Amino acid sequence: MSRGISVAHQEGVTTNWRSRFLSTAGISIVEMLVVAGIIAVLSTVALPNFRAAIIGSRADGATTITLNAMRVARDRSIAERRNFQVVFTLPNKIDVVRQEIPTGATTVSTTYLEDGQKFMVTSGLPDTPDAFGNASAIAFASTPMAFTSEGTVVDTTGDPLNGTVFIGVPGQLTGARAITVLGATAGLRTWRWDGRRWVD
Repeated sequence: MSRGISVAHQEGVTTNWRSRFLSTAGISIVEMLVVAGIIAVLSTVALPNFRAAIIGSRADGATTITLNAMRVARDRSIAERRNFQVVFTLPNKIDVVRQEIPTGATTVSTTYLEDGQKFMVTSGLPDTPDAFGNASAIAFASTPMAFTSEGTVVDTTGDPLNGTVFIGVPGQLTGARAITVLGATAGLRTWRWDGRRWVD
């Protein structure tokens, strides 16, 4: 005996504390019910957050697709010294079109929003703080818009054009997104609805 632990000598040395912790008896029904209860509570708490995270992730993905198409048009217009139009077709199609000289046009890319995302104004939400309008999903005074080699966004007459592209899924307020375009500088700004207001 050493330090209060009894030792039994048979073929080997076995201690009471070891046999107590390495018991093959399993777990009791009470222990199993406690674990099941904890899992149920954690699932109830986590499920709404998990759903919101999925909605947000899909909305952010659609925003990235739209933003990338606009950036391609902006960058290529400067690099190639040509106007590049960005053409939005409801519900979810984006074409980037190079304006050829002296006439003609070439579609250089076509992309689609995924996971049920589409161009839409979410009912009940106000305009973004840039206040370029929200009368339609593609809220520009005229379309199509074109990025120029001078680093501006213009309408078909060559005047600077401000506007907003709204993205969402019906019934998912927290999935509402917007991209505003500042014509004079071809600046692009993203917005998301946080449940109370537009934040960038």
